Amino acid sequence: MAAGDFNLPDWTETPQGLHDLLSSLFRVTPPTALIINEVPLYMAVQQFLAQKQLRVPEDVSLIADNADPTFAWFLPSVAHISWSPEPIVRRTLRWATSAQRGRADRSQIRYPAEFITGGTTAKAR
Repeated sequence: MAAGDFNLPDWTETPQGLHDLLSSLFRVTPPTALIINEVPLYMAVQQFLAQKQLRVPEDVSLIADNADPTFAWFLPSVAHISWSPEPIVRRTLRWATSAQRGRADRSQIRYPAEFITGGTTAKAR
């Protein structure tokens, strides 16, 4: 499936923009899962879902795109993607150095990541 407005929407990164985005996503055909990329956004999405009386994971699964120490306080445990930022930082620095020297660097590298199952995901109905 190609990325589009429903599965990878563009939005105004403000509290109102997030609320508007979520309202539009849940208006017609609600998503069965959301992958959230920052802890403050994760918590804001949880609040939105609670206000709409949508349950995690029964109505929608929530996944964080990385681990965070605050998740140790969450029950149920947060499903997330575990990866190390160090190789990406090193690669970015190599790319910047190449760009500074006028050399094109378009190589693609895959970095290992692991999906950590948590209590915030369930099978779609």
